[in-house]
Amino acid sequence: MKSAVVRLTTSATRTLPRWLLLAICMVYAVTGLFGRDPWKNEDAAGFGIMWTLANGSWQDWLLPNLAGKAITSSGPLSYWLGALSLRVFGPWLNPIGATHIVTAGLLCMSCAFVWYSSYLLGRRAEVQPFKYAFGGEPSSRDYGRTLADGALLILLGCFGMAERSHETTPEITQLACITIMLYGLIRSIDKPKQGALWWGLALGLLLLAANPALLVALLLSTAVLMLVTREL
Repeated sequence: MKSAVVRLTTSATRTLPRWLLLAICMVYAVTGLFGRDPWKNEDAAGFGIMWTLANGSWQDWLLPNLAGKAITSSGPLSYWLGALSLRVFGPWLNPIGATHIVTAGLLCMSCAFVWYSSYLLGRRAEVQPFKYAFGGEPSSRDYGRTLADGALLILLGCFGMAERSHETTPEITQLACITIMLYGLIRSIDKPKQGALWWGLALGLLLLAANPALLVALLLSTAVLMLVTREL
């Protein structure tokens, strides 16, 4: 991999305070989750499936359904998590708010894996900025944090995130699994065994969270990436 030619100084790579970054993520995750009814039919349907599981029999857990109609467009993982949250937090919160606790947790987890994935890439020697003769360039740690902060803010600024990340639909669970897979791929560059474990965990979770088409697409993309990237 060729070294990047980026000219930056230490002052140009100031990072956000850790508390501020965490506060942004928490406010983004919690805002709009509680004290409201489902926004759309998909949101209402997702809650209905979770309600059925939480108040139904073991057959409902094996095959999530809504009013007896089986849901086969995605895996059951997101509905299992929502139903468990409903059972645990239902006595203290309204039912919709109880299911949204899982949504907030999955969003925060996605943000964490995106940040750490970008941080690991940003610390690598191949992407470090130009080294001046008399110093003044940022350290690899500061440069990695700058890139990671930017990647996280870009993720939160995506138009579709504002709606999908606050619904009881399978997409937020799938996003969390994909970010774990991304972290596993990047971690495998310097720690192959650890990266393989994370990647395998993400693959297993995706088997339970997504439809086969998404899983096949991610496997093919990973195979192509490994063919064109020597570090993997």
